[in-house]
Amino acid sequence: MKRMRRAIRAVTWLLVASFLGLGGWLGYTVYSQGARWATSQMNSRLNVAKKTNAMGDITDRNGLLLATTADDRTRKYSNDPNIRRAVSQTVGDAMGMSGTGVETFQAGTLLGLSGSIIDRTWQVLTGSQVKGDNIRLTIDAELAAYISGQFPSKKQGAVVVMNYRTGEILAMVSKPDYDPDKLTTRQSGGDESGSGYLNRALQGQYPPGSTFKIVTLAAALDYLPSAVDRTYLCTGLKEFGNGKVTCYGNAVHGELSLLQAFEKSCNITFASLAVEMGSKALIQTAEKMGFNVNFNFRDLVLYESSIPEQIPDVSELAWTGVGQGKLLVTPLHMAMITSAVANGGVMPSPLLIKQVTGVGGLPRLRTQSGAYGRVMSEGTAQFIGRYMQKVVTDGTAGKAAIKGYTVCGKTGSAETSDDKSVPTDAWFVGYLDDPAHPYAVAVVVEKGGAGGDTAAPLAAKVLKKAASRNITG
Repeated sequence: MKRMRRAIRAVTWLLVASFLGLGGWLGYTVYSQGARWATSQMNSRLNVAKKTNAMGDITDRNGLLLATTADDRTRKYSNDPNIRRAVSQTVGDAMGMSGTGVETFQAGTLLGLSGSIIDRTWQVLTGSQVKGDNIRLTIDAELAAYISGQFPSKKQGAVVVMNYRTGEILAMVSKPDYDPDKLTTRQSGGDESGSGYLNRALQGQYPPGSTFKIVTLAAALDYLPSAVDRTYLCTGLKEFGNGKVTCYGNAVHGELSLLQAFEKSCNITFASLAVEMGSKALIQTAEKMGFNVNFNFRDLVLYESSIPEQIPDVSELAWTGVGQGKLLVTPLHMAMITSAVANGGVMPSPLLIKQVTGVGGLPRLRTQSGAYGRVMSEGTAQFIGRYMQKVVTDGTAGKAAIKGYTVCGKTGSAETSDDKSVPTDAWFVGYLDDPAHPYAVAVVVEKGGAGGDTAAPLAAKVLKKAASRNITG
């Protein structure tokens, strides 16, 4: 009898533990995946709400109206066509063509599915139309419009500006763009191929080119302490295994220090460092910085950046250290890595929503800045920051310099074809070393050529404009 009672108690406790575990898992999943569930076509509650509820407004950080619901229940967007197109993928559209846009990803909030019972009761008692919550974004729409206007004509790519202290996304521009108002009226959205619906800042997965040398440098500082004190020889070409690495433009840098190799973006030096430290060290450093991570942010969907989990081939490892090989990265992720350097080694989590307000303008949610995590030591971040400053003052990113400001950065010219028949993607990542203007930027121009010639001057204009607008708070 006693044995049976013990067995019953054991089974009871097992069931209780199972229910608690299931409840905990469900709670965590709802917390972390709630927005993704809300946007699913399988969400019947969402589909019903779309027929009965009016979506709330979307504004930028300054209160500028970006999306609203008209009296005839149609969705209307900014009156300024330049702003409307510049934030098209960020805000989204009524038809959900931009799947990562706020209109789609935060549909549950905009339709009032997360609203309080008090709000809904008030709307019933007053006879007012059921309206969802309003969302105030962290972006500066006028900055986004400026970036869109400065982007090289007829080129594709993306620009991300973020506050490296708080993680707030100040601008997120993807080219080509589209016109959400024209979609509402069944007109052409402006990009016949449909590629304008893709938010390249979040979904574009690009070879990072020499901007990845920030990661390789961080790994070398951890795993090859003597690397800083050595000299390196660049003859313009070096064989690694069954392949060879060349420097961009067939440059021959001669004898140089690690700092000079970073300034001049010497492929031979960084390929040699990658091979010497080994694939495990390089991969571990990259993964610590967010590669091969399924990012799970509440405000947005960020596609995964990737590095092979194993790189047994010496030639491929050499090219990986340079930023080529099988690497892929998103512009927002590169802005996060750059922010980590500027922020003493702590990578911020990106924020796109600044505030959610309910009926009567009462705040329902004020987002708080948070850290993704420490991805490098403070000493390593400071060291890399000094090197990035020298890249702007004495190296490949001279066109990123801004009078009166200390700019730190790294250029990249990423190969996208094996035979070099396609122009390289032009990259620049960097930041203002200025506590009053803590802005980081990532720029990629597809088939833009050299990063120092195309992406760096665009980044300078963007950072200067952001500083002039004094975007804080």
